[in-house]
Amino acid sequence: MDFIVTFVLTKLNAMSSADFFYGLKDAAYWLFENTLEPWADLPWMLVLIFGFLAFGFWMKKQVDYNKQAEADPNQIK
Repeated sequence: MDFIVTFVLTKLNAMSSADFFYGLKDAAYWLFENTLEPWADLPWMLVLIFGFLAFGFWMKKQVDYNKQAEADPNQIK
């Protein structure tokens, strides 16, 4: 067990900040290549479709609220 702890601490001490940032860059690059590129246009299309559906729902609710407001004479206008 002491060997593992000593080995890890030695490696951590030998690691520079450049190694950390290059590793971070490599992880971000891998994530981009393996998630965003295969998905291509799917994420923005899903957001667009959701936006249209949400807008339609909002307009339907607004029509219902307007009908309810017209039917209620006890309102301050």
